[in-house]
Amino acid sequence: MTTNTIYLESNQIPATIRGGYTGKHFRAIVTDSVFIPADAGLWSGGSRTTYRAINLETGESRAASNDTASPWDSSRKDSRVELRDGLAIVSHVYFCGKDLGLTIYVNPTNAAALLPAPVDLSPLARVVLKYTKERKASYNGRDRFDMMIDDMRYNLVPGLDAAPTRDDWNREKAELIAGGFLNKSGAITTKGKNAAAR
Repeated sequence: MTTNTIYLESNQIPATIRGGYTGKHFRAIVTDSVFIPADAGLWSGGSRTTYRAINLETGESRAASNDTASPWDSSRKDSRVELRDGLAIVSHVYFCGKDLGLTIYVNPTNAAALLPAPVDLSPLARVVLKYTKERKASYNGRDRFDMMIDDMRYNLVPGLDAAPTRDDWNREKAELIAGGFLNKSGAITTKGKNAAAR
């Protein structure tokens, strides 16, 4: 089973999928099935994940996890839901008291409407996005450019044949900001996360 994650903007999410959720954290996972654990819907240590099944054509929604049964109820069992055409599973995750938002599981047939347009980025632009997404802005007095140069020494930066200069890095960063892949402060945007995942 292969999966692909798509990050979504709030305005892309219809009310039928949102349910009662009013936050701004959304992502879609393209897959052909979803595993729902037996303990779905239960609180434990301030964490909980619930699942809803959505008919994408009618908007009809129903619980896909047993949110009301007691933990020892024998009706609680692990399950795997096959994502047929027109069906989505939406999970809402709280982790240690923090609302992590909605994850929408859809099969490849239904994912086309959610997929961002393909973008043509240089190898260095992809590296800038990757390091912006995965690394802190600075660590031990070294910024992301320094971390990338360190990784180049050990061949840990696929896609680059030679180390870029800091001017190259800053030029790519400016172009990514202009293109909406990074915001004005240099943080990665939803568009940037999708481009970095490709």
